[in-house]
Amino acid sequence: MIIPKSTKKYMVKTPGGRTVEHFKKERPSHAFCRVCGAKLNRPKINVKKFKNLPKTKKRPQRPFPDLCSRCMREHFKDKVR
Repeated sequence: MIIPKSTKKYMVKTPGGRTVEHFKKERPSHAFCRVCGAKLNRPKINVKKFKNLPKTKKRPQRPFPDLCSRCMREHFKDKVR
């Protein structure tokens, strides 16, 4: 098992008296708009779970999925002008 260096480690004492190293699981975080930084209304999902989703669930359902609705509207207005 390959564990990235950024993974947090902590020591755990087992019932047998040994001290072993455990790794904290990375929790998924919220997605944020890349322009204004607003929190996007999107489910938090891990990379591991994301890999197991079907392709139709991975694809964005709207243009510019990394923007909030306000910034997306502004982007379209600027594009038309």
